[in-house]
Formats: sequence, structure tokens, C-alpha cells
Amino acid sequence: MFRYAVLALSAVAVVPGNALAGRGGGILRDAEVESIIRSYADPLFRAGGIPPASVRIRVINDPSLNAFVTSGSRMYIHSGLLERTENPEQLIGVIAHETGHIAGGHIVNRIDALEKAGISSLAALAAGIAIGAVSGRADAGLAVTSLGTSVATRNYFSFSRTQEASADAFALKVLDKTGQTAEGLLEFFHILEGQEYLASANQDPYVRTHPLNAERISAVAAHVEQSSATTHAPTAQMAAHKRMVAKMFAFLQTQGRTLQKYPETDQSVAGRYARAIAYFRRGNTAKSLPLIDGLLKEYPSDPYFHELRGQMLVENGRVAEGLPNYRKAVSLLPNEPLIATSYGHALIESGSPEALKEAAQVLRTALARDPENSFGWRLLGTAWGRTGNEGQASYALAEYALQTGEPSQASFHAGKAEKLLGQSHPLWLRLQDIKMEAQNQLDKK
Repeated sequence: MFRYAVLALSAVAVVPGNALAGRGGGILRDAEVESIIRSYADPLFRAGGIPPASVRIRVINDPSLNAFVTSGSRMYIHSGLLERTENPEQLIGVIAHETGHIAGGHIVNRIDALEKAGISSLAALAAGIAIGAVSGRADAGLAVTSLGTSVATRNYFSFSRTQEASADAFALKVLDKTGQTAEGLLEFFHILEGQEYLASANQDPYVRTHPLNAERISAVAAHVEQSSATTHAPTAQMAAHKRMVAKMFAFLQTQGRTLQKYPETDQSVAGRYARAIAYFRRGNTAKSLPLIDGLLKEYPSDPYFHELRGQMLVENGRVAEGLPNYRKAVSLLPNEPLIATSYGHALIESGSPEALKEAAQVLRTALARDPENSFGWRLLGTAWGRTGNEGQASYALAEYALQTGEPSQASFHAGKAEKLLGQSHPLWLRLQDIKMEAQNQLDKK
């Protein structure tokens, strides 16, 4: 299910896909999108000697063209950059370059320099973004939407030309090592070419934070000419990339723009996928369901098509009809926590005692794999609360509050859970950790 956390004063709204509106701010979460990006990134990480599990990748809901890394090996990619890419190689090239910044320790070096200079507010910037990504909340620690407007932030994320050249060299090395062409990186540079001469307000953020010059472009072009690594994306990978771009575009743009880009004459899988989402967002199941049913007839074992059909039905009040599709999606991807979380949500919506018990079990398993999913903790609290497990419900709400930047609420719910569960309960030690972390957050305010 396509979701994102919305910046909304002091409250967080985790909005279902059909309610997405507007652009700017928030962390996007979608199983299909994250899976495709991971399939690009993990081979590069391994080739560069970086354990894939140590790098957290998140997509920011922002139409501008940008990507960056922060301390703690966190990589952020703007949705605008994903929508702009025409093939996998372009995105792979950007990811390879950003990985170079992680491998080179450029962010850590910059934080050290800032701390030595006594600029604590900037030194804490990366940590603030990390909090927002962990919680799925853009206003926890730092509003992601403010990144593009702060001169200090822009300076913080700006890399030197030396660091950029170093990241380029790393990217070329890992692309060669994985047998992939660097043409995508060169194409991306050509997209940005010429923006160096524009006023900063008219530049894409990527140019402002990653200075580009003719020397860098020439170096990559020379490498492409000389490299024996000429492998382009296979047909299946290209098809998956087009699906990802179509899905994001349809969920984030207006129906009119989607139908303009993917008209009825476009009978490709990506085109039909985009139109199904566009009609679904407008509540037009008469058009959206036949499109997704047609795709499922051709691809009956596609988990993401089943997931979308389940979402369409559940969010239109047809929960009983949608549950089988969610169940099928989970059976096809049993280790995918985001789909399992959506299935748990649907089970809760069904309301039966048996479904609530199953929801709690499904959500516990999903959270074991994705403990940073704050929405999952809120759902688990709901499932446990409705089945009479008040102590465990309070524990889940404490986890939710801790991740969404509400330490006082986290401490309150943890204390309530302590009283209800008792010291002998397996969750007791975790509750002590939550209270300690909540106090640490309060002390920093």
C-alpha cells in the first residue's frame, strides 16, 4: 500500500494511497518501490564493501530532483528524481555516486568539522532527519519540507568538488565491478548540465548540493568510452522500472496529468497500472477494478497487483472482498513487512474477533522485520486494545509515540504498560528502554 507521512503541525497523518494530495514533505513507503530500489542498490553496496543491511534507504515526497546521504548510512531519494529517470541505469548511477559519499565518510567528516567549529545546530541536522525517517514523520526532529529553504542546510549538504570527484570515482569502480555501464550516470549528468550557470533559485537541489562541472562530465564520459562494462538493464528490469515510475506518478500527480502521460491508447503494463491507480484515487472503481483485474488475469502471481486490488476494495468499504487479495499478496511475499502491515490494517477494519487476533499476529511478525514502521505500531496497539490486551496495547502505543517524536506520551504509555503487565512480563526490559529513551528526548528539548 502506497503511504506517506504528512507534515501537519504537531500531528501525524499516515494517509492511504487514494488520499494522497499535493507534493512536498514526508517519507513515502511502498513495498514495490522499495524492493526495486533495493535491487539496484544492494549489489553496489556489496561491491563497495558495505553491508547492505547497514544502509537505510528512504524516498522523500518532493518533486524536485535530488538525492543525498546523512550520517548513520542513510540515503534519501526525492520522488521527483525517481519520476524523472527514464531507465534503471540513471537511478543506479545516482545511487552508486551517493554510495561513494557513504564509503568516503564525507558526511561524518563534515559533522566532525562542524562540531569542532561549535556549530551544534548544523551538526545535529543529520540526526534530526534520521529521526523523521525512523518515525515515518517529517516533523519529528526536523521538517523535511524545510530542507530546500534553509541556506545553512544547503551549505551543510553541499559537497566539495574534491568529494564529488571521489564519489564519482567510487561509482565508476562499483559499476565496473558489478558489470554495469556508467552510461546512466553520464545521462544523469547531462540532464543537469548547464544548471551550474543558473541562479541558485532556478537550479535543481542536486546541483546546489553536488557541484557539477565539465571536468566531472568529461571524466565519466571517458570512462564510458574505455570501460568494458557495457551491460544495460535487462528487459524485466526495465519493465519493473517503468512500473515504479508509473505507480509513483499516478499516486502523486493529479488524475488529469496521469491520464495525459498514460492515455487510454497506452496498453502497456505501466500505462494500465497508472490509469488503474488514477481512477482508484478518484473513487471510480467502475474503471479502476477492470484495469487491475485485467493485469491480474495476465499476471495472476504478481503480489503488487493483488495488494493494489485489496487496497482498492478495502478503502471503498468492501473489506470482505479485499481481504483475499491481501492474503494472496502476503502468501506471495511472506517476508515483506509493508504488505503484511496493510493486510493487518484490513483485518482490523473487518472487525471480527478472529480477524483481530490474526491482525495482532501478522503485525507482530511485520514489526519484527520493520520495527521503524510507526504506523504498524499504532495498528498493533489498536488490535491488542480491541482484543482486551490493554497492557500490550499500551506497550505498542509507547513504541508508536517514541518513534513519532512524542516522548511524554511514550513515557506515559510505557508506565501504564508496566502496571498492567508486571515485572515478570517479557516486555518489561523493553519498557525500561522506552522510558529511558523518552527521558533522553525530553532532556534534549
